[in-house]
Amino acid sequence: MPGYHLREHGPPLPEEAEPIGFLDFLRELSGEDPAIRRFWNVAVSGLEEVLFAAGGEADELAQEIYRRLNAAAPLLEKRLATVHLVFQGRLQRGDSLWSEYRGTRLPIGLIFGSPPPQTGPGGQRVFLASFHLSS
Repeated sequence: MPGYHLREHGPPLPEEAEPIGFLDFLRELSGEDPAIRRFWNVAVSGLEEVLFAAGGEADELAQEIYRRLNAAAPLLEKRLATVHLVFQGRLQRGDSLWSEYRGTRLPIGLIFGSPPPQTGPGGQRVFLASFHLSS
């Protein structure tokens, strides 16, 4: 199913999901001629590390990531891509979606909003977000 699939590390991802780091994923999207093939199925890890490294500027970085992902939405949608974002920490949904990572609450909701959890394959919680992110 095309879109962002936010999931905690655990049960295996679909076999066809190509692993890629978060910064490499952003580079793929921002290139002048992105080489994203049709039905691209990718497993992206490392968003938490990027936000954690930003320290006190995590909110500002999350807003910049939101802007970049939203700019790439038409391309990802056109190519019918499926993007699995794998989190090492536990995803929590309250007034916003966040991840507890290394004792720090990371602002995942500033990027993806606060989608309701759904039950994925194997009973795992998955949060689905469309490529056209709402603010």
